[in-house]
Amino acid sequence: MKKIFLYTIAAGLTLTACKLDDNMDPNVPLTEDLTPRLQITAAETSLFAAQSNNMFSLSKIWTNTVAGNYYQYAAPMTAEYQMNITSSSNIGNIWNNNYLALANSAKIINSKDAAKFPLHVAIAKILMANGMQYIVDFYGDAPYSEAFKEQSNLNPKYDKGEDIYKDLVIKLNEAISAIDNNDSDDTSISVTESEDVIFHGQMEQWKKLANTIKLRLLLRQSKLNDSFVNEQLASLSGASFVDSNVEINPGFSNATEQQINPLYLNFGAFNYTYTANNLAGYVYYKASDHIAKLVEGDTSKPTSGVKDPRRAAMFRTVTVGLDGSTIAAKVVGIEQGQTRIDGTTTAMYSFQRDWMYTTPDDGGTRPGYIMLKSEAELLLAEAAVLYPQYFSNALGHYTNAVAESFAFYGLTASSSDYLAALDSKTVGWSGAPSKIAAIQYQRLIILNNYKPYETYINYLKTGYPETPLATTALYPNKPYRLPYPISEFIGNSANVPKLTEADMFTKNQYTPFWNRN
Repeated sequence: MKKIFLYTIAAGLTLTACKLDDNMDPNVPLTEDLTPRLQITAAETSLFAAQSNNMFSLSKIWTNTVAGNYYQYAAPMTAEYQMNITSSSNIGNIWNNNYLALANSAKIINSKDAAKFPLHVAIAKILMANGMQYIVDFYGDAPYSEAFKEQSNLNPKYDKGEDIYKDLVIKLNEAISAIDNNDSDDTSISVTESEDVIFHGQMEQWKKLANTIKLRLLLRQSKLNDSFVNEQLASLSGASFVDSNVEINPGFSNATEQQINPLYLNFGAFNYTYTANNLAGYVYYKASDHIAKLVEGDTSKPTSGVKDPRRAAMFRTVTVGLDGSTIAAKVVGIEQGQTRIDGTTTAMYSFQRDWMYTTPDDGGTRPGYIMLKSEAELLLAEAAVLYPQYFSNALGHYTNAVAESFAFYGLTASSSDYLAALDSKTVGWSGAPSKIAAIQYQRLIILNNYKPYETYINYLKTGYPETPLATTALYPNKPYRLPYPISEFIGNSANVPKLTEADMFTKNQYTPFWNRN
């Protein structure tokens, strides 16, 4: 009889069968028998999918760039607006999805064949850093050193967030060393173009990504005076960083639901067959009043008088005013928490646009983005502001980030003219209360449709950019962390920290370590 074990997500998988199962098909290999060469694609694609769901949508809501479409739904986003978050809510999927995806990377790192495939292991370590960081950022302490061991440890201990961060940096250093010290042209160890659906075996590009993720990890800790952090920052002086958009595309297709780009599947305009609107995704989200007024340069916002040329690429503009009159095309949003205004219709408010408002043949088959070049430029700008002893040209990197964003959207408008108009504002380079405020504002705009969680996490750390609460919010601030999911209280109850609701909204020993002061 087959033996099934239910255990914590952090151990590795939700269900597994006893290895000595007489009913197992001997022609189907066990995952532990697969070589790293056969696992690397799954490690890459599963992590992108994990970061293209609840982590994406919750961050958009809490950075106040979207609002619920109350013309289609009675009370959309009620819990998120109120910040009524519990262990049993679907935000637990951020934990579950990322841990399940990272188990694929862990299998490669811990494989009995790891020594034979040093470059595959290097990629897996980079992927581990690119996912595990967000577990710490959203939750704080978490299983790590004893995680991903499946049946050999069903109840992994919780490691301190600072210890996890340090080991992730060490893993990135190991990955960089492996790339430097192994010949990627050696066919016995090389990563083939088909195996690697991100860089197609170009290991120097993986090294640049490793350096950039390492920089992100270190910059997150800038409030701390840590000798290890300073030492590692110094090691990045003069390093090469991401210099083009990092794409992932294993052959996204709208042939089946499983093959479509997962970000489009979750948030695109149509289902994968293009036969119906995506009611659970695109239709659910409207532009928020906050972001609409920011990009339109409304006088109530710090961008007063400066229209963002990217606005029509990011959002569908409308031409009917709230009073029914014809207006010039503009982005109009719903205030988070407001109730429907009498006489208004859904056509009076803007939907998201960009590639989400396309057919699956376009949006669903487009590559996903692991990191935008503009994102890397903003990291370098931040590094030059915070650590001028190691990095330089903050304004140049900031300017490059915006220029790259304009180019990404295919705009012919001048990014220089836009920045000049914005410069004296409190979100511009010269007028901002700190250069970080200017950088964070551009993070909000540049990463809105791709990696809003980077903006949200940095907002929690810096307080920038301006991010209004919903009118129905029950707390005076956004939560500094999320509650552990119910799966941990069921499967790992002996180890999971017991937090109160107040712990989510107060800085204390449970707050992610880099943000306790």
